[in-house]
Amino acid sequence: MLLNCFQAVFELMLGPIYLDHNASTPIDSEVLKTVIRVMRDCCANPSSIEHSLGSAAARIVERARAQVAELIRCKESEIIFTSGSTEANNLAILGVYPTIKSAGRCHVITSKIEHPSVLACFKILEADGAEVTRLNVDESGRISLDELADALRDETGLISIMAANNETGVLQPILEVGRLAEEVGALFHTDYSQASALIPLDLGNSPIHMASFSGHKAYGPKGVGALYRSRRKPRVHLAPLIHGGGQENGLRSGTSNTPAIAGFGHACELIKERIDHDRERIGLLRNDLERKLKSKLKTQVNGDKDLRLPNTLSLTIDGVTPQALMQKLRDDLCFSASSACSSDRVETSHVLLAMFGNTPRSRNAFRLGLGRQTKKQDIGRIVDLFDGAVSELLLFKAS
Repeated sequence: MLLNCFQAVFELMLGPIYLDHNASTPIDSEVLKTVIRVMRDCCANPSSIEHSLGSAAARIVERARAQVAELIRCKESEIIFTSGSTEANNLAILGVYPTIKSAGRCHVITSKIEHPSVLACFKILEADGAEVTRLNVDESGRISLDELADALRDETGLISIMAANNETGVLQPILEVGRLAEEVGALFHTDYSQASALIPLDLGNSPIHMASFSGHKAYGPKGVGALYRSRRKPRVHLAPLIHGGGQENGLRSGTSNTPAIAGFGHACELIKERIDHDRERIGLLRNDLERKLKSKLKTQVNGDKDLRLPNTLSLTIDGVTPQALMQKLRDDLCFSASSACSSDRVETSHVLLAMFGNTPRSRNAFRLGLGRQTKKQDIGRIVDLFDGAVSELLLFKAS
């Protein structure tokens, strides 16, 4: 009895284990130092290059641009800073539409499992006269390249397919998609924000014409991100969505958020150093967690078990709703029933619905997202907590 009390006190002192890295990563401690330093020491507007402090701020922004470009292997001039990947997705999709529309290419393609910011943009294009094809996914959570090839035609102007799904972690064949796009002269955009901290990307030698990134999905600050747009052939021409001072080469007006941009650049520099180590270490932890949970509970893993992010585990536990599980474990574990962007209401994930239809498997799915802060010793505690909570919920349900 005394031992159990000590164990309970010890676990309380540890605090909850964070398993929601897909929704947002904790800011890296070194990145935080950069943000604080720039916020403290750099008060000037980076557009005010006429004086020394403004020039210093501009150099900080350009250094960050170089750090982002070095990570994803593109030209610095191809990086546009935004407030995050939602804005980057909007700028890519809505910003390119006037160009493809004037060229008579009003057929656009996406998938049914994209981030809400992408799906919403395609609804706007549809209202503006575009013909939208929304690709299905199978139970693995992947699109069919054959279905995509069949959908392509001379009028296709844009394809947008995410690199990695934020709910299942499933990876899409984005290079193959890009090559198919180029065969018909269409542009290809991918939301790469979920994959950026774990999967290397070489945009200098790829058929990807636009890609979105987010600071807070990559151990950087919230409120900052970037859009890559190709300036090589085929050169991407964008219309700005925000008008005013003409910052970011006229494509994103507004005073640059110098501290956040500096932090984002530093986060990208750290990813370049750590990506191989993080991918291997976190992947081993995820696999260990999956194996131990499956040995204790009746679980189903949702999505392709090989072609997925190394940190992500989408699960359904027979007879247990994720809301009840999250409520039971709220003081011990932080995880999500679906993507954070739709957490203001309880609805079945559109991603899981596309994979499994309106079934218990889709309705009861939840996501565990590991990260740099996840420790080997966390795994046993996570498994014990889930085992205890599920046992209590099933016992209550049976009574």
